[in-house]
Amino acid sequence: MSGARPAARWRLLAAALTDAALGIALWALAAVCLLVAVLPWRRHPLDLLELTLLIVAIELLGVALHAVYHTVLIGGCGQTVGKMLLGIAVVRRNGAPAGYGRALLRVIGGGLCILTLGLGELPVLFTRERRGLSDLLAGTRPISVT
Repeated sequence: MSGARPAARWRLLAAALTDAALGIALWALAAVCLLVAVLPWRRHPLDLLELTLLIVAIELLGVALHAVYHTVLIGGCGQTVGKMLLGIAVVRRNGAPAGYGRALLRVIGGGLCILTLGLGELPVLFTRERRGLSDLLAGTRPISVT
């Protein structure tokens, strides 16, 4: 599989948007469940500190769900739901499965891309293998499986 062709840029974008939409939906559902679990037990309105802690907890919930989603799916089968729908797999540079450690490194690289306001994804536009910062950090590459 080391000679597999890189995934098309439009497929990468569509898979990322699909995964983002699914992630936002799951995060919203989990956040509502968290609110339903916490707020009915309150006898008085939340003060500023409690509200801040609740908002931070909801944000951390989103980060945790994102990390688990991508690590488990990429590590386990090499594809997220969006990548499955668009015929993309993530493999090591030599074509072997990515594994959980490299999948977690991809998540960390994705976080670095967010911190740089997307600049870490620019290499996707200019490298032959279409590897962004997350793939460069993890030693992986997205390939077409269709």
